[in-house]
Amino acid sequence: MDLMLTTFFIFILFIFLICSVFIIRKRLIKKAMLLEIDEDLKNLAPKEFFLNILKREKFSKIINYVEFFFFLLVTILIVFQGYQEYILFKEESDSSINLISFILDKFKIPIFIWFVVSTSLLLALLIKKRENKRIYEMLDNLENSKLLKSAQVDFMIPNKIVETGLLGNDIKFGSKFLFVVYPGYIIPYCWLDDVKVEKISGRYGSKSHYVNIILKTSSKPINITFAKKEICEKIRELLLKKIK
Repeated sequence: MDLMLTTFFIFILFIFLICSVFIIRKRLIKKAMLLEIDEDLKNLAPKEFFLNILKREKFSKIINYVEFFFFLLVTILIVFQGYQEYILFKEESDSSINLISFILDKFKIPIFIWFVVSTSLLLALLIKKRENKRIYEMLDNLENSKLLKSAQVDFMIPNKIVETGLLGNDIKFGSKFLFVVYPGYIIPYCWLDDVKVEKISGRYGSKSHYVNIILKTSSKPINITFAKKEICEKIRELLLKKIK
């Protein structure tokens, strides 16, 4: 019973902290959108400026810290409490069960949580590496196209921001560029070819929608996911007005 209560408390604490982290991340994104940033950052060269704004770890590291904290917490719970309960069990029983088998049998739920958290941490590291590589390539393409400087100027001007909810990707409509801070995208309107709204159907009837942005300069479209179809339709409508 003590183990179940401890596991339940850890799980509730984990959910609470994750929700708090998403709120904090949303505020960080909004501060970047509204240019509530250090003056020194505003004076950086365009590439360094956007790297500081868009790099994934700027917004994901606090989630990674929470996950790593729980990874350690659950590991300590499994190892130390598992060993303690095993010693008590051996004192009261003549069973030949070994320590590992005992822990695997008695700590199924904590082990499952440990597996989920550790897998999430590993995926976060892989995604961060992939996303940062994509951001570098995107900024290089803009720089080679002589558009990066004008993108920085456009970002610094107060423009229309479309809010998409706690878990959504807030979007900033500049005069010449579309900006998405998380995940990081800078899309010149002159590169737009078409914009569509697509649906992702998941298990048990769940579904989400995304804006499918087709570019003139690339055969690979950009997909930005949102929870509500209405938001996707609104963004599509605004982007279609920008296509010349």
